[in-house]
Amino acid sequence: MLDTKINMTDIGSGLCVVKDCIDVDQKFLFDYINYLREVEEETFTYVEEDGKRYAINRTGFKFDPDGVVLAPSRFIDPLLKWSPNRDVTPQQEKFIADLEDLMYRILVEYCKHYPDASTVCWWRGMGHIATYEKGQNIGPHCDDQIPHEFGKAPASEYPKHSKVSVNIYLNDSVDNPEELNDYNFLGGEITHRHAKHTHKPKTGSAVIYPTNFIGTHEVAPVTNGLRIAYLGSFLYGTPEHHFEGDSRIWMPNLRKDAGLEY
Repeated sequence: MLDTKINMTDIGSGLCVVKDCIDVDQKFLFDYINYLREVEEETFTYVEEDGKRYAINRTGFKFDPDGVVLAPSRFIDPLLKWSPNRDVTPQQEKFIADLEDLMYRILVEYCKHYPDASTVCWWRGMGHIATYEKGQNIGPHCDDQIPHEFGKAPASEYPKHSKVSVNIYLNDSVDNPEELNDYNFLGGEITHRHAKHTHKPKTGSAVIYPTNFIGTHEVAPVTNGLRIAYLGSFLYGTPEHHFEGDSRIWMPNLRKDAGLEY
C-alpha cells in the first residue's frame, strides 16, 4: 500500500474534502501563471452560426461573447508540451509532477471511503490549471457534461469516460478585504448541491467527487484577487479515437494501493 498520509473527510454523496495536502510557494505560483498567460493559446475560439456569434471553449461549450469575461481561464497544457514556445523550468516540471502524484494519492484514499470507485477508475490524463479573476464564476454543472445539440454530432465525447474529479486549491480564499494581499482572493467558494456542502478554498485543500450529476457543483464569483486550482479526473473505458503517442496514464495498481486487494 502507498503511504498516502492524506487528511480526508467524507462529507457524503460521494464528496470528500482534504486539508493541508501540499505546500505552495505563492510567488513561484503567480510567476508561473503569468508565464503561462504569456505563451499559452487563447481559451476561446469564435464562430458564427445562423447569424449569431459564439465563443466556444476547449470543451465545446458555447458562450455569448459578452459573457466570456465571466468564464474562468484554463491552462490545459501547463508543461507546454504542445507549444512552440516551450521553455519550462525544472521547478515548474517538479511542481506539476508533485500535483499529479498528489491527485493519485487522493484517489487512493478516496477508494478507501468509496471502494467501488476503484473499479471504474482505469486511467487518467494530465490535469490542468484553472484561474478565476474578479467577477468570474461558473454555474451549476457536472464535469461529464457534453455539449450537445440534437441532430448534430458532438465535437467530442471524451468527458463521458470521466468518473471521479479532483480539485486541488493552490491559494487562499480569505474572509474580508483587510486580509487581501498579492496572492489570495475573496469569494470563489465551491458548492456541491447534492452533498449540501460549500468549501472555502485554502492552499493545499482539495475536493474529490463523482464526475456525474451527483457531483453537480458551482463556483461563486471571485470578488477580488485571483483564485487558482489544479483540476484532474479519473476515467473509465476506452476512448473512441486512438492516436499515436497516447497520453493516457493507466492505474493497474489502484485497488492494491487502496488496500482492496492483497
